[in-house]
Amino acid sequence: MVVAGDPDASYLYAKIVGAKGIAGESMPPGDSLAAAQKKTIKDWIAGMKPASAPAPAATPTPAAPVPSGSSGGAAGNKKAADLEVKVRKLFDDKCSACHEAGGSEVVLVGDLGHLSRDKSKDANKRFVVPGDPDSSYLVNKLTGKNIKGDIMPMGDDPLKAGEIELVRSWIAALGESSGAGEGAAVETPPPAEGPETGGGAADGGEGDEPAPERGKPPFHGTFQINLPTTTTLGRRSFEFRIDHRFGQVGTERGAFGLDAGANISYGFAYGILNGWDVLIRRTNSRKGYELGTKYIPIRQEDGKKLSFGGYASVEYLRDFPSNTANPWAGNFQLLLSRLWFDRWSTQLTVGYHLRTNHSANVQVDLPDDDVNGPVKVRDKRGTLGIGIASTVWLGQKKRWGIDLEYHLPIPADVFFYRGGNADRNGSNIGSWAIGGSVNTGKHFFQIFITNTREIHTNLYAPGGQSKNPFTDRGNFFFGFNLSRKWSL
Repeated sequence: MVVAGDPDASYLYAKIVGAKGIAGESMPPGDSLAAAQKKTIKDWIAGMKPASAPAPAATPTPAAPVPSGSSGGAAGNKKAADLEVKVRKLFDDKCSACHEAGGSEVVLVGDLGHLSRDKSKDANKRFVVPGDPDSSYLVNKLTGKNIKGDIMPMGDDPLKAGEIELVRSWIAALGESSGAGEGAAVETPPPAEGPETGGGAADGGEGDEPAPERGKPPFHGTFQINLPTTTTLGRRSFEFRIDHRFGQVGTERGAFGLDAGANISYGFAYGILNGWDVLIRRTNSRKGYELGTKYIPIRQEDGKKLSFGGYASVEYLRDFPSNTANPWAGNFQLLLSRLWFDRWSTQLTVGYHLRTNHSANVQVDLPDDDVNGPVKVRDKRGTLGIGIASTVWLGQKKRWGIDLEYHLPIPADVFFYRGGNADRNGSNIGSWAIGGSVNTGKHFFQIFITNTREIHTNLYAPGGQSKNPFTDRGNFFFGFNLSRKWSL
């Protein structure tokens, strides 16, 4: 079917172009390939190395089976073929969630022969240059040096040094002569100076500098459940997010809250730089809009001991004045987090939230006035709050998580909080949520129970909306968060 190095003598190419002398119709029947596609196949065959003639032997030994169509000449090259088997297993384990056949990303499952011909759409560089790991963009994407977009695998732990070295050794072996027999000692070319260069001088970078060690962000999501996390999107990355809170679980004939109304928020976020995001979102609760920004200058994934930064936002509630007071509000939060043992994420949040009492009919019994009893006032106080967030990651790939969040408004009358002097019937226990999550690289999904239906920062800050969760047949709410990420 294929004569390596000679397209005109290859029957596969003859069937595709419909050359004279073929049996039957040209391929594919009824739908001829475009000229550019035919040229791609012709160039592929022309670029193959003809197999070396075997040395004469009295008793021929059958060749060991190798993967067909291997990258840049692995066929007939036993060392490259053996390494490719291991590389395929690595990619199946680490990359198959996003890079399977039929997707929009480069395919990394099954045959890998196309990697020596395909180029990155973003960087216009070949994924694999046989014999030259430092010029192979695939290696760059694994090490994070001189790349566009995110380091791979996205949303998962970076590959270990030994795993990256396996890929490098495989690419180096692809450039070795297949004529060396099984018994011949073939040395893998050493990598360029410094471990895991990830494409130094070949990509215009500094060839004598090793690629920076990349770690795992403390949290998979940019928000825990309501609280922002120190995880950011990364430069030129875009996220669409839906947050949904159902009605009270114990509502009569409410189908566990599913038929009892819902609070929904739709949000869009964009990573301007690594560590700096901006977002805008809208919720049907008080018809609110929130414009926010998150900046995390110290990041554990960059090799620091912890992550530290802040989140700030301004909110506008466009509900009717008869329903909502203090339509303009703001929020400032400091975030400190750490990932422990690659399994346990923790975060401490301290925030101040401006003008958090949005009730249109506030009555307070002021101690220093001449009126006996409560009087109607406009409450412009803010809320000082402390929050904690934690996730325990489960499974070998650490894609599943058990999520916990708690936000406590400081119970002092100088601040507004649920249960305080302007809200005597409030819960006075803060807002809590517990649930589970799963991350599949570009998708992040959470489901949980919580005591607040509010989603936007200024609305959840004063505390939870329900007290004892075991009263009234279930005094809490079901909710879920769903996000999808793109790299531009």
